[in-house]
Amino acid sequence: MNTFLFYYALNSATMTSSTSSGGGPSVLWNVLEGKKVKTSDGKELGEIKEFSENYIRVEKGALRKENYWIPKYVADAYDGHTLWLLISEEEVLERFKYGGDEEEFKKPPSSEQYRRDFETFRGSGTGKDREYRPDLDESIRVVENYENIRNYK
Repeated sequence: MNTFLFYYALNSATMTSSTSSGGGPSVLWNVLEGKKVKTSDGKELGEIKEFSENYIRVEKGALRKENYWIPKYVADAYDGHTLWLLISEEEVLERFKYGGDEEEFKKPPSSEQYRRDFETFRGSGTGKDREYRPDLDESIRVVENYENIRNYK
């Protein structure tokens, strides 16, 4: 049995079906804790540590940790191993990196910050053509062979 089908069978209780944003199965966010995150340019960003209503906290490094609170709307899909983002590593570093003071990254950005960032993203080249799932705060779509799909764009 291939890895994707095994994962799908194993986690079917936490998966849902959706007809928006490409349709197909989706998986609840909490299932992704501990999974890798990669950017649109294929760079590994780190590991998912926690979730809030609108954000994913990703951590990279063992001793000198880098932390990111990434809005869920920049997540594109989960391939059974990795959560793929719609934006590049450079964009993540510019907009979502938190560090230095440990207190700074314990809490996600405010709801007001989220709304401002979301409106900016929706007006960007990446965000304006995207369909936004009504259940994005609860789940992310699952695809098989995501890297192959990316190569055909």
